[in-house]
Amino acid sequence: MASTKVKVSPIILKWARTSLHLTERDVVNHFLRKSKQKFGVDLAFLKDIESNEREIRFTLLQELARLYKRPLSVFFLTKPPVELPPPKDRRTMESGVHRRMSSEAVLVLRRARFVQEAFIELSEELNWNLSLPFKRMSLSDNPKELAGYFRRKFDFSFEIQKDKIRNYRELFSTIRAKLEEVNVYTIKASFPIEDARAFSLADKLPHLIVINNKDGGYFGYAPKSFSLVHEFAHILLREGALCNNFVQPHQEVEKYCNEFAASFLVPDTEFIEVSPVSISNFDKKKVEEYIEKLQKIFKVSKEVLLRKYLTLGFIDDAFYKKKISEWRERYEQREQNDVDKFLPIMTTARRALNNNSRRFAELVLYAKRLGKITLDKAADYLGISIKSLPEVEALLLNY
Repeated sequence: MASTKVKVSPIILKWARTSLHLTERDVVNHFLRKSKQKFGVDLAFLKDIESNEREIRFTLLQELARLYKRPLSVFFLTKPPVELPPPKDRRTMESGVHRRMSSEAVLVLRRARFVQEAFIELSEELNWNLSLPFKRMSLSDNPKELAGYFRRKFDFSFEIQKDKIRNYRELFSTIRAKLEEVNVYTIKASFPIEDARAFSLADKLPHLIVINNKDGGYFGYAPKSFSLVHEFAHILLREGALCNNFVQPHQEVEKYCNEFAASFLVPDTEFIEVSPVSISNFDKKKVEEYIEKLQKIFKVSKEVLLRKYLTLGFIDDAFYKKKISEWRERYEQREQNDVDKFLPIMTTARRALNNNSRRFAELVLYAKRLGKITLDKAADYLGISIKSLPEVEALLLNY
């Protein structure tokens, strides 16, 4: 088998590389590793096989399939398969200069598409309706009024938020569960925070939101709740998006989604009602003291509450920018000193349940119990091994 050679279309080879956002140099560097030098891949060879139909060793094809994270079967196609495009790039950091998604982020996007396909297959087997029961929203709609409507629709009252929800994680979990009830599903994944804080898919059912685990740290949920509601606004607009800046975006649609998220999480009336101070006697020197008290009520990030003080006229834009800059610098210093110091250990099963939509996990296991899918397929859908399935089932019972 080592000497077996196969013909592969140069179009397929180039597509497999570029679709993962790998440069030619990335591939050559991979094959410069001592264990990979036996394949004899240099820049000239790579350019040749991506431009001309050549016979290559089957073992090299296997290695390329592993590197490009594609099944071997795809390399025997005559043209690349049709894939849905990524969500619209709505990132606004760095004055709108958009960073190309990293290979890690591309793989997360592939995983999200895989989850959508799995939902579709399972829903057909189990006669499960995946439609969103709300009409399409537009930028002409009032985001604050819509936020109030959805708080009422989801039975997400101020009393529940203030008295029943104990912390940031519970707020995120509560909103996530509310969205699942209307067929908007959330998965969590880790990829470079420089790529995005979150993204959403709204071009097919079911609508899906992907939250970056690195937004606020794996166990930091204050910023994740805002990301979640912001992406829900994109889905209501029926426009999936790749987003990274929820502080001062300059795009109209991002401002709209921010206003919806801020009004959903912290309604103006309730904010003014419980604010420790009125606008007439607001003391900028005590702003962090005020915000600390408000965080215990709303369970949202400091940035959201500071922005609320800005939009309601308590502070000006210069003070807002200065404080945000201070917090970012403080956060970066803390990250460098304390990263991963206090993170609890998570089993594979716990991570799978935490990262996958709970409803998705329930659907997969239900289909397995009915014999609609195999053990292998159930494990594949959840991204775990078969031996971890019983623990996932046990965790769901006590969720």
